[in-house]
Amino acid sequence: MEKKQLSQTNTSGLYATYSLGLFSGGQWDMMGIIIPLFSVFVGLNPSEIGFVVAARSALPVVFSIHGGILMDRLGVRFVGFWVGVAAAALPLFYPFSGWFWGLVVLQLLSGLITTLAMASGQTVINQLSKGDPAVLGQYSFVTRFGNFFGPFIIGLIWHNFGSEPTFITISLWGVLTVVSVLFIPSEARTKQGGRILCSELLPRRSEYTTALSLAAIPTVVFVLLLTAFRNCPGAIQASFFVVYLDQIGISGTTIGFLTGLSELFVGIGGLTAGWIAARGKVYWIVIVFVASAILLICLTPLIAGFMSVLIIATAVRGFAQGVNQPLIFSILSRAVNENQQGAAVGLRNTVNRFSNIVVPIGMGFMAEWWGIEESFTIIAVLFIGACLTVAAKIRHFGF
Repeated sequence: MEKKQLSQTNTSGLYATYSLGLFSGGQWDMMGIIIPLFSVFVGLNPSEIGFVVAARSALPVVFSIHGGILMDRLGVRFVGFWVGVAAAALPLFYPFSGWFWGLVVLQLLSGLITTLAMASGQTVINQLSKGDPAVLGQYSFVTRFGNFFGPFIIGLIWHNFGSEPTFITISLWGVLTVVSVLFIPSEARTKQGGRILCSELLPRRSEYTTALSLAAIPTVVFVLLLTAFRNCPGAIQASFFVVYLDQIGISGTTIGFLTGLSELFVGIGGLTAGWIAARGKVYWIVIVFVASAILLICLTPLIAGFMSVLIIATAVRGFAQGVNQPLIFSILSRAVNENQQGAAVGLRNTVNRFSNIVVPIGMGFMAEWWGIEESFTIIAVLFIGACLTVAAKIRHFGF
């Protein structure tokens, strides 16, 4: 039945969904490369860098659920268009905000906008895939080309031309996000005809309560926990991975290449997710690959002096992240009904972005107290230990 439904999906609309994921996700990773470098460039200390990096996840923690609810209520196309417009405009203000509080404010705004842009693509593909890991893996594979080329291009532009051309390029990716939204399939278009009233954009307590009640489902709890753990390597990559490599003399171009390489292998891992899921218990697969990705990025201080080893570890880490992402999407998509897909994505993004706050800030203070190399070790112990705890309690989730 699901295969038949998928075969009837408009092909051009599916390609537009891939494009939306490619450009919105690529823009997020572009900012993940540039903001730590720009923060070092303007002279911020490690704890300030941690706060600046974390700031882009603060508003998504509060409003990701509401954004998902709006997508369910008004349609992804309406919400996605306006957040895409904002995603194209905000990067242009960064070159004029080279101080701590200016960067914090911009990070607060752009973090919410970029998160909602990515959530638009995730919601559409969840609707179209019906939880099929193979289709979700294809989406992950295609979108990761943006995550590969985006950081590499941005690192190259930063290294050779400076901040203004860098942020203009990021803005252009926001424009491409808007263009992609215009072609997403009819299933995801605005469900209400006529004008949309301002009152319809405001949060509603009842809808928040309904969305939060999803966390009472054991399978959803598992997804939320593993989402928080899975996001740890990404939060490190967008903060002290970049800072550490910069400190030991690795160029912005090379850092951009490494980040892009990781994202390229995320796509390759995503493409194999369906095949791997068919050969084991999906919950155990997710735990193993999440823990592996955490270990590999936390090895950075030990292997950064050996570029070939660093490249291999980066690629393998990306592959592990690629396998676990569509499997997490699949578990979540099948745990809730079709009318709650946006809210479920919003709930997952809330946890995701909360992790993006805790990890950079925590590592920033650890780096100041004990040293940046030691902070990688502490994070590894904490998060791999958390994965092992979930593994020990997995029967409590009702699997």
